[in-house]
Amino acid sequence: MKWLLEAYDRSFEKEILRTVSQEIPWKLVEHFSHLRRDSGTEGEREAARYLTNQLDAMGIPFQVYEPELYLSLPQWAKLRVISPSTFEIPCKTPSFSSSTDGNPIEGNLVYVPTETGEKSEYLFAEGMREIAQDVEGKIVLTEGIFAPQKAWEMESRGAIAQIFINPGALIHEANFSTVWGTPTLENMNCIPKTPIVTINRSNGKRLIDLCKTGDPKVAIQTKLSVGWANCPLPVAEIKGKFEPEKFMLIHGHYDAWHYGVGDNATGNAACLEIARVFHHFKDRLFRTVKVAWWPGHSTGRYGGSTWFADQFAVDLAENCIAQINIDSPGCRWADEYDGVMWMPEVDDFCKKVIHDVTGKKARGIRPMRAGDYSFNHLGVTGMYMLMSTIPQEIKREKGFYTVGGCAGNSWAWHTENDTLDVADPHVLLRDIKIYVASILRIINAFIFPFDFEHWAKESAKVLESYQSIGGNHIDLKPVLEESRLLQKTLSLFYSELENAYFKKERRPELFKRTNQCLLELGRILIPIDYTKGGRYSHDPAIPIPSFPDLEALGQLHRFARESNEYRFLKTQLLRGRNKVLDALKRAGREMERYLEELKRGRGKRTIT
Repeated sequence: MKWLLEAYDRSFEKEILRTVSQEIPWKLVEHFSHLRRDSGTEGEREAARYLTNQLDAMGIPFQVYEPELYLSLPQWAKLRVISPSTFEIPCKTPSFSSSTDGNPIEGNLVYVPTETGEKSEYLFAEGMREIAQDVEGKIVLTEGIFAPQKAWEMESRGAIAQIFINPGALIHEANFSTVWGTPTLENMNCIPKTPIVTINRSNGKRLIDLCKTGDPKVAIQTKLSVGWANCPLPVAEIKGKFEPEKFMLIHGHYDAWHYGVGDNATGNAACLEIARVFHHFKDRLFRTVKVAWWPGHSTGRYGGSTWFADQFAVDLAENCIAQINIDSPGCRWADEYDGVMWMPEVDDFCKKVIHDVTGKKARGIRPMRAGDYSFNHLGVTGMYMLMSTIPQEIKREKGFYTVGGCAGNSWAWHTENDTLDVADPHVLLRDIKIYVASILRIINAFIFPFDFEHWAKESAKVLESYQSIGGNHIDLKPVLEESRLLQKTLSLFYSELENAYFKKERRPELFKRTNQCLLELGRILIPIDYTKGGRYSHDPAIPIPSFPDLEALGQLHRFARESNEYRFLKTQLLRGRNKVLDALKRAGREMERYLEELKRGRGKRTIT
């Protein structure tokens, strides 16, 4: 669908990219490199003042909201081995670990191995083996950096505390709540009720060896500050001229662990430069650009972006064209674009933008349930998160392992080492240009470059795999048939659209209706692919596979067909099948209606 990716003004893009500068963003990076920005603290407020002072000086309209966020700020932790010998091990406690208020929790230690590897799964460490050990009343030792789901399961099995082993010499800051954003009465019990500490690899091995040779006993103490805080949330808005109500949301968190230069001062700088550049060309923008800086990302589990999604849910659902998450761009040695996150409907679009701007090939992956992707439930197309990355050969040379930011620099990410030397002004400039080109090609597009035919083809593969796994239990043939029918309808839709575009049937009303149709298509299809809950709720902060309502098909074989568990799960899956089938049918009907409009509209007066 090459034609859809070419529907933009190349001369304007060249002009706007020439104005992108590293001067203002790099000054922000330098300033933030001396500023600790924990949410709910004066450091965060000073960062917000710096941002708003810059916006004010440049004449960019903005608003500062003050959401009340539920935060958990780690203070200190201690881990002491009591027997067979006595010694202390350096440790940290993650956000939303339970605070012992300095009182020790003592217990026998049991080791529960994790299936690990150099993949993103290790970052979340949910790849557990079957838990054969009895963990009730014991302190569990296992691997993981972020592992809220595993922590919850261990707790539910009766563990009284947990120790997580990080994969290297450093201990990374983390958040162990599965609750996305501010808790509700329905999910508040998912916040850990037991203390958790994290340790480095060598000390983890030491404890594993103790578990293999005896029955060690340990004591854990944690101290966290947990409660509510009003946090500044600045949002800049550059109004478009043609459809000002329609907007792209550009965003990234400005709170940080320690000085957080690579994660995420560089992203904050990119957002500021994006606001400056588009404000400079405000009279030539078709649609609006909103730029947001989120608090509560690190210690509130994406609290700021979740608050915004809740507060402006209806406006986002009606008018948000797409969202770009900016986290950890512009880092040292980051010379590749491998494993950048985006949704299938913008796969070709993102690859082309990155290649056009940098000359480099990019590889996309499915967005994880992480970062500030707080808008999937509303059906908003999402792209990016992490951007440029360090090549594998450099990672191997430096001994880096998989982490979730700083371009893959595991020495820096979520540690005290995330300082100014992590960033690179030249890489930052290049990444900002990718963001600027991506935004411009969407807000000034005649037709939004969203290829849902590509989404349908990728989804069909997933649905076919589910059918092969569980076809003897739940018949997915109706879903597969509707999926194939949608593919055909989408193929006709884009073909008719191409004919209309190249025959110069460029009526403003045609563009407007077409784009609205594409947005409505996303509102229907994205939630069934990326979410399990309702349209105005937030799924937990745990990995979510494609079409999550059908994922449990792989579990049916574990139960006898006459068992309650089998019948209960089959009922659950039947409801999930109905949900997916209904969405595919609604999407198909929407496309069929619009195809009829396209055919009826032929021959009307056009503009060139």
